Amino acid sequence: MDMIGKVLGSRYEILEKIGEGGMAVVYKARCQLLNRYVAIKILKPEYASDEVFVKRFRAEAQSAAALTHPNIVSVYDVGQQDDINYIVMELLESKTLKDYIEEHGALSSELTLKIAAQIASALEAAHKSHIIHRDIKPQNIVLNKNMVAKVTDFGIAKITNVPSATITSFGSTMGSVHYFSPEHAKGGYTDEKSDIYSLGVVMYEMATGKLPFDADSPVSVALKHIQEEPKEPIMVNSNVSVALNQIIMKAMEKSTVKRYQNATELLADISQALAKPNAMISRSTSSVEAGKTQVIPILNNVDDEKEFESVVPNLRSRSSRNATSVQTSRPMPSGNEPKKPLDEENKEEKKKTTRNKKLVIIIASALALILVTVIVIFAIRLKIKLDAQNAQAVEVDVPKVVGEVYEEIAEKYKEQGFEIIQDKVEFSSEVEEGKIISQTPEEGAKTKDKKIYVVVSKGEKLVTVSDVEGKDIKVARYELENTLGFVVEIEEVVNEKVTAGIIISQEFKNEERPYGSTIKLTVSKGDGKEKVLMPSVLGKTEADAKKILEDKKLTVNVKYSEDNTKSNGVVLSQNYPENQELKEGDLVEITVNKLILSKTITLDLLELQGGTPLDVESITIKVTASIDGGATNTVFNQTFEPTEKSASFTINGYNNASLKIFLNDKQVKEQTIDF
Repeated sequence: MDMIGKVLGSRYEILEKIGEGGMAVVYKARCQLLNRYVAIKILKPEYASDEVFVKRFRAEAQSAAALTHPNIVSVYDVGQQDDINYIVMELLESKTLKDYIEEHGALSSELTLKIAAQIASALEAAHKSHIIHRDIKPQNIVLNKNMVAKVTDFGIAKITNVPSATITSFGSTMGSVHYFSPEHAKGGYTDEKSDIYSLGVVMYEMATGKLPFDADSPVSVALKHIQEEPKEPIMVNSNVSVALNQIIMKAMEKSTVKRYQNATELLADISQALAKPNAMISRSTSSVEAGKTQVIPILNNVDDEKEFESVVPNLRSRSSRNATSVQTSRPMPSGNEPKKPLDEENKEEKKKTTRNKKLVIIIASALALILVTVIVIFAIRLKIKLDAQNAQAVEVDVPKVVGEVYEEIAEKYKEQGFEIIQDKVEFSSEVEEGKIISQTPEEGAKTKDKKIYVVVSKGEKLVTVSDVEGKDIKVARYELENTLGFVVEIEEVVNEKVTAGIIISQEFKNEERPYGSTIKLTVSKGDGKEKVLMPSVLGKTEADAKKILEDKKLTVNVKYSEDNTKSNGVVLSQNYPENQELKEGDLVEITVNKLILSKTITLDLLELQGGTPLDVESITIKVTASIDGGATNTVFNQTFEPTEKSASFTINGYNNASLKIFLNDKQVKEQTIDF
């Protein structure tokens, strides 16, 4: 079907085809009403002919349209024209995350975590609205120039996940099977945790540049999701941080119980991983055995520890050798030696004992001398160190380094014994790049260690302003303020063509502006008319009903009808029910009861002749009347003898009548009567 040039919904002009998927074709179009470009997704004819599918498609699309989040592509409209079912969405003329990975390969751990945080935030919002995506993959995630990720196709993938969608149907979902959760691959129940598994696969691909599972056929890939454990990302790419590796493996747990239970939990761990990339997220098992008493030497400082480790092994080795020599210095008696006399034996034994005692004394003295030497050396070194510390403990005034160039000032004060330490680097719109923004301690304070910690300027931070024209003010404010760091200023104007709350124009668009600067947005107030609730005027008189309605700034149109069961002149009906929401100036129509009344008019013929009969053979009396403001018509015309005294006739009307009385074609009287 050739769609180029067609206009859908009397406003969306199809310009060109920009994409195609398994279920739909995506076109670029122009909204003639708001004069902006949009993307229109149109169901393929083979799906459009299935009534049940179309109903579910529209229901899901309308649910997706209710999602308002800066990381979800906005859905503007859902419609049907003839056999064409379409969804109107925000047009993102950027590249998909899949394109970005193929272009750059494995992403850094920090960038992977930042993009994953945006996707998880979008899933969190969708899951809270009871919408499961079921087709999270890099092809469905778009990145703009500011690396803001937007998730597309919300609610559409859910349509295909019917109970019959088992492995046998993978032929039509080749592009998604690499990201299926195990339960999805089995054709079982899927929920929020299935989206989290798919996000885990996307994170794996971002971190490594590769898919965790691949094979020659979709069925083989699905079986790997069900049966095999993925190779840890850190084993594929050694640059993957410890925390990111842990998050991916938990998100891709085959058991839903062990997996993240919701996107909020995942976001919390991503936040920790960004702060401490090389730390484990969960508490690690202690290396000290629980409950076991251990002797741990107390070391006051690093130098003491080194001294201890250098001396003790020498003492231990010497002591061990001497002890061995003592034990082996006494020869064991042999059974073949001739026995000596008892006195000689006692003398010999005494000599040996004396020699052993002398040897022990010599060894002990040597050890004592060594120990004393060590103590003296240690004491001398300790005194030198304490003297140095005391010399450093002299308080000096902290100089001013704020506003100075960090590289220059650090070298300058190094010669004076100060250490200028760069604590962190921040953007600043007031301090030039490379200069010091602040210092700790401050100028004039006292310091002993002569260390000054400084914050160095990165210069002014420039951010590209997103194009938010045509978006809802809530979405635009979140994107500009929360995501990009701008301050939003709003001007509301009346615009009958643009829905209230939609951005009509913006001061800056697709250009770099300083972080934190003000962006002015012009927002539609709609037609500017205040809302009013329709009152009930049933049973009121026409005058009272009109006053009540006009006091509410409504326009009133009165119709009349006749109902003999109701009082004359009261309101019988109103075209809007009580409490119906209207706007000022809306036209309200009421129907008032008007009963036709009769009135008998009696004319004094002598009075009309001036008090006495005229001297003529006859006189002609004619009466014309305008009844209830209508046209003037003759209601009485008759000839009388001059001497006749009176004449009567009857007229009908609702309110009043204006009469003109003629004598011989000359008007002699005018009067108004009420019915």
